[in-house]
Amino acid sequence: MGTKTIAPAPTTGASSTAAADAAVPAGFPRPEALRMGLLPPYLLGRINAHNDELRAKGVDVIDLGMGNPVDPVQPEVVQTMIDSLKEVKNHRYSQAKGILPLKQAFSRHYQRHYHVDLDPNKEVIATIGSKEAFSHLCLAILGPQDACVVPTPAFTIHMYAPIIAGANPIGVFMSEENPGAKLLGDIKRVFESVRPRPKFLVLNFPHNPTAKTVDLAFYEEAVAMAKHFRFWLLNDFAYGHSCFDGYKAPSILQVKGAKDVAVETFTMSKPYNMAGWRVGFLAGNPLLVDCLARIKGYFDYGIFQSIQLAAATALDEGDGLIKAQAALYQKRRDALLAGLEANGWGPTVKNRATMFTWQRLPEKFRHMNSVDFSFKLAAETGVSFTPGGGFGEEGEGCLRMALVDTEARIQEACKRVGAFLKK
Repeated sequence: MGTKTIAPAPTTGASSTAAADAAVPAGFPRPEALRMGLLPPYLLGRINAHNDELRAKGVDVIDLGMGNPVDPVQPEVVQTMIDSLKEVKNHRYSQAKGILPLKQAFSRHYQRHYHVDLDPNKEVIATIGSKEAFSHLCLAILGPQDACVVPTPAFTIHMYAPIIAGANPIGVFMSEENPGAKLLGDIKRVFESVRPRPKFLVLNFPHNPTAKTVDLAFYEEAVAMAKHFRFWLLNDFAYGHSCFDGYKAPSILQVKGAKDVAVETFTMSKPYNMAGWRVGFLAGNPLLVDCLARIKGYFDYGIFQSIQLAAATALDEGDGLIKAQAALYQKRRDALLAGLEANGWGPTVKNRATMFTWQRLPEKFRHMNSVDFSFKLAAETGVSFTPGGGFGEEGEGCLRMALVDTEARIQEACKRVGAFLKK
């Protein structure tokens, strides 16, 4: 069935840092909490630090590791931000749940793109990015006696936010190229056999890191399963607009009755190039939305109000940018895959969504683990990819490649990789 319980990390995130390795003053307790021992060093942080070391040595690093957009924000959005900064009221505390104009704009967006009706007061909450939405929801609804189910390999936070909350994530390996009946069958067997029954299922399609996709029928069966076994569904929809080749990713909220059991996260980072603005949403089931709203009130006062007003402009006026950005990622995907194959890396697998592509290591290097290979590649070529092993052992043997530079830079990266492979 390919399921497993996620064990504590062999090396703590705390002890992996220079600060934590410093001697604790006599008589003082160690500063980190026990939960820190469950966290491995954050891989993207290690990769970024390695890239900075290379740059300090004069290396021209082509960073195709982190999904950090390099393209500009829509000018109208920036202008809204500038104009709103002049209003004194926008510099005060905002609302943890998000201001109503932003939530209304988000509701209009979902009606326009997915024909989903959302009550902006009860079924939508604005968050400091979708990562915060997921993490704080886990704190609100999970505890030490709880479990959740996560298809693997998985985006790091999907596994470790439940662990931070004290819960137990159960991984279910996605073995097929197009997840469908087999994955749902494996998930069903977990809910049939595990006691106490897991509290919710995490889905993430289009998928990070593998770029796998599903159709609406997949969600229809998942919603039916949730109602039968009585568990909650959370779909991370960060890449819902980053689709190619005529594919349009469905929202789980398009399923009739989905709001009875499901919520969905959404982010402004990818489709609108607003990664640093930190604007996300959780939408759907009002009970889960309320759980997040209640816990957020203890953590923050919401997003800076000028950013919220600018985000509302993006949602209402950015449909053209969404399409153009997806087309740009498609061109970069084509350039990367063609360049890799022309330089001896292949055959490649062509994905139809996300701002990444997921590829196996070159055959001559498959004796290495992906972390060692990616660091070696970066050190010798200046080309940085994210090792698949960083997303769990099921991702071992693969690399995640981000489509976040120009076609010319991507072509240059492929030439450097080709020279490396010929050595």
